[in-house]
Amino acid sequence: MQQVLIFDYDGVIVDSLPIFMTYFIKACKQHGHPEIATKQEFLQLFNGNMFDQMMKKGMDKKTILKIVYKLKEGLEKHRNEINIFPNMKKVLEKLSKHHRLIISTSNETAVVSNHLKRIHMIGLFDDIYGSDVEPSKVKKIQIIQNDDSEKKYSYIGDTIGDILEGKQAKVQTIAVSWGWHTKKELLNVKPDHIVDNPVDLLSLFTEGS
Repeated sequence: MQQVLIFDYDGVIVDSLPIFMTYFIKACKQHGHPEIATKQEFLQLFNGNMFDQMMKKGMDKKTILKIVYKLKEGLEKHRNEINIFPNMKKVLEKLSKHHRLIISTSNETAVVSNHLKRIHMIGLFDDIYGSDVEPSKVKKIQIIQNDDSEKKYSYIGDTIGDILEGKQAKVQTIAVSWGWHTKKELLNVKPDHIVDNPVDLLSLFTEGS
């Protein structure tokens, strides 16, 4: 049975943490929020929806947009240094033969699309929903579900916030342990499954599953 597999991008498909974090922290400082200065403080923003957590830090929408713009500049500038995780391309190629693959990310749609084109993977995905489409991953998943409510949906993420938003959207949640949050942190929010290597996704989503 064909399923709809919704992937987070950063920390699941590509290893972008050093660049993403560096430019995010730099932009926060530039726009009056030096309290986000360490890796721990940065990663705590992903204990929920990133944009909700930023607002809880006292950032207004205008400030958030400025930070996101600076982040986008940094990610585009260093796009050649952002690599796909080992085995991930092969896994996605196999999964795309049997299931619909979609990306739902806190990154910008254009940043993700341009990077996937560069690494010749854009054709594997039916759609990309970035933060410019909708900041909430719950709402993005619901938008995707509106296309066909009869299908089975799964969300694959690497942070506590990903899993919580997937649960809130009432889809199957799969946590990956190679991303931004640790396996222990992810287990605390009880995903439906947790995988330690991209290849493990194949056994979860084999043809006819």
